[in-house]
Amino acid sequence: MLIPESNLAGITIAIKGTTFGTATDATGHYFLKNLKQKKVTLVMRGLGYLSQERIVEVQPNKVTEVNFEAEQDNIRIDEVVVSSNRQATLRRLAPTLVTVLDGKLFEKTNATNLAQGLIFQPGVRVENNCQNCGFNQVRINGLDGRYSQILIDSRPIMSALAGVYGLEQIPTNMIERVEVVRGGGSALFGSSAIAGVINIITKEPQRNSFSFNESMGFTGFKDLDNNLSFNGSLVSDDNRAGAMVFAQARYRKEHDVNGDGYSELGRLDSRSLGFRGYLRPTEYTRLTGEVHTFSEARRGGDHIDWPEQVAGVAESIRHSVYSGNLKFDGYSSDYKSHIQLYASAQHITRNSYYGGIGEPKLRNKAGDKFITPQGTETDNEGEALGTGKIGRPIHPLDYGKNFGITRGLTWVGGAQYTYDFSRLLFMPAQLLLGAEYSYDRLEDKMPLREWETEKTLENGFDLSANPLSLSPALRQVIRNASQFAQVEWKNDLWSLLVGTRLDENSAVKAAIFSPRATLRFNPTKNINLRATYAKGFRAPQVFDEDLHVGVVGGEAQRVTNAEDLRPEISHSFSLSNDMYFRLGEAQANVLVEGFYTRLLDVFTNYKDKSENGISYYTRHNYGIDDNGKQVSSGAKVLGVNLEGKISYRWLSLQAGLTLTSNKYDVNQEWGVRQKIKGDHDASYYENFVPKADGSDFDNVAVDGEPQTVSMTSKEITRTPSTYGYFTIGINPIRPLNIALTGTYTGSMYVPHVVKWGQGSAVTDRNAIAQGLRTEGYKLPLVDDKGAPILEDGKQKEANVEWNELVKTKGFFDLGAKITYDLRLFTKANVQIYCGLNNLFNAFQSDYDFGADRDSGYIYGPTMPRSGYFGLKFTF
Repeated sequence: MLIPESNLAGITIAIKGTTFGTATDATGHYFLKNLKQKKVTLVMRGLGYLSQERIVEVQPNKVTEVNFEAEQDNIRIDEVVVSSNRQATLRRLAPTLVTVLDGKLFEKTNATNLAQGLIFQPGVRVENNCQNCGFNQVRINGLDGRYSQILIDSRPIMSALAGVYGLEQIPTNMIERVEVVRGGGSALFGSSAIAGVINIITKEPQRNSFSFNESMGFTGFKDLDNNLSFNGSLVSDDNRAGAMVFAQARYRKEHDVNGDGYSELGRLDSRSLGFRGYLRPTEYTRLTGEVHTFSEARRGGDHIDWPEQVAGVAESIRHSVYSGNLKFDGYSSDYKSHIQLYASAQHITRNSYYGGIGEPKLRNKAGDKFITPQGTETDNEGEALGTGKIGRPIHPLDYGKNFGITRGLTWVGGAQYTYDFSRLLFMPAQLLLGAEYSYDRLEDKMPLREWETEKTLENGFDLSANPLSLSPALRQVIRNASQFAQVEWKNDLWSLLVGTRLDENSAVKAAIFSPRATLRFNPTKNINLRATYAKGFRAPQVFDEDLHVGVVGGEAQRVTNAEDLRPEISHSFSLSNDMYFRLGEAQANVLVEGFYTRLLDVFTNYKDKSENGISYYTRHNYGIDDNGKQVSSGAKVLGVNLEGKISYRWLSLQAGLTLTSNKYDVNQEWGVRQKIKGDHDASYYENFVPKADGSDFDNVAVDGEPQTVSMTSKEITRTPSTYGYFTIGINPIRPLNIALTGTYTGSMYVPHVVKWGQGSAVTDRNAIAQGLRTEGYKLPLVDDKGAPILEDGKQKEANVEWNELVKTKGFFDLGAKITYDLRLFTKANVQIYCGLNNLFNAFQSDYDFGADRDSGYIYGPTMPRSGYFGLKFTF
């Protein structure tokens, strides 16, 4: 069978009711040989085109010609998705709701990496959580990144370590499309798929082609952000083999917003390279392989060109990532059976430095004194000459003790079998059975901190004094064996799916069942009603935020699990109506989705202590009720996602809005405040204003540390109750395209670590200026008998911690892009473009200042007003 007159490559031709099919070659031809059935229905599917069907009578020893006339699908009514049930399915017939981002959206928004493009979906937000390193995380339906499962080609190899910076490391030129499933997905994909699933489908060679793209941007119209990328693919004439390569290089200079010499956007230098290919040994088998590597160096803080260990604050991370997967597909001759064998792996090496020495000091010309940034001279002990003030003495080993080495290995192997029943009990059905095994090994250590012991501190850093480390390496191995099964009864009118997954996770004592049920009803082809339920879980293991070390005064953090820690459990429900319309020449789509997720045994980190430059936390399942008692913790997440699309001739519009309410059942700790003299409950501290001289504070110390009071709230922080997006495409003449894009982020609560009298936070600086606080005041520490605690012969002091829970304002981020295509030859094109990001400069205005800032106090749009221009060449 062939299409002699079509010139569309990569169009899928499948046999209806099966998972078997082929694709058109570079000339638009396709062949299906040795068909056993006497009558088949062929289905044509292609990205950006409406699906079509043809009934064909198969005659032995005769070639039958079947032609399709492709019609554009501007609102993606007939997208093909795989994330809904692990098999290729039309989006409108999928049992669960799946939304899709593709290359056209990435191009319209000038997204060069996944983090930049992912925000243009209902219910999805991407935020920057660190001024130093630019740690990004995605939130789905209000839940943070720990609750979302990121897949590459449907495989969960994006480990906790990879997820820290992975969103920004994945270039869009390796992505064919991104499928987003909101709501519980553990029944298909295992742990952490509570909020949803983000499935990155990598590009597959479809025809002989090449593209080159150079984009030069300027953050804040002053700091370079340059992206260079290319793609190339080759496909054999008979479409039996194909291969493609991609590459990208990016350099982004650091950017300082408030002029304090410390970056709000760190420096970034990254490289990526990848390959994907396929072979079709027979008409019924296919072998697909993909491999890619990322190399990235990022650095934030001050004096970016200095060595990390002599900067006031430095956060430096260097990644080397290698990933790959291999998949075999085999079909039976009657197309009813499909077996898939797969294996995927990812290895990560990360070298990092977290810390700082405060404001750097330089020696004077004679070499016997130090000069502080304020010009004050100090002696070698750090004592300010003539003032009696104490500077910051630095021990030689302090320069290197915050260097870290992290290595991670993740691999997944599995098999799944699908059988299509012409009729099972009461209607056609598809059975899916599978088994999967995953292995995740993680090692995280700081070598010099491993050598540091109590006696080394007492004996002047004598490294041989005591082998017992104060900061041992973190080593974790998680093994997970799972089996999953589901059956879906389906036709064009109805589908009913029931399934479950059994996970045996080494971090959990008992096996975990994750059932799933969905119901779809299509009263007409263009109305899709869905109801879903899914149970999910999150295993108690080390997660991404534990490995991202917040630098507050140079402190690292360690998180350990309580011995009685239980896995988090979720129950997710959703109802949706996905409607399509034709209004004359216009195509339109309206989506209304309601969602509700119940979380049980929520994980919460409670701070235990800070010592030797490390803050220690323990993860528990409890919260604090209104009476101050520890009770089992849960949360409720509910809301509505709204989305609309319309396409009419030269105009296209897409917009989405999310309204949500996210609350814990009982209070969770968001920060701490210094203990005040007297017996007071937590509510006393919310509006209390300490005296400027610190005389309110209780000087009793426990184990050398001041006492603090836990500050709690039922709010799920960093989660706005309202957020949304829009994209507008205008094509007034064929070569000219104008795109307008925007995102809205509503008000939310953000924790802020504030050291009283330190002068880093804007609120603290204002209080000092008004005389409400004494600049530089520190709390003198005494032991439980009231005697001063000495350090180097002087009384030890500590900062007064007075954290804040800030309610932010809303932000509207508007962008614009103009492109113009210059057609050189029949299939060669040069595109020139320019654009603006954050046109109104909607940006955070209260960043902390200086070396002692809270680098995690960052919210709102990730980029200030910026411009870019570029050129793209394709053939």
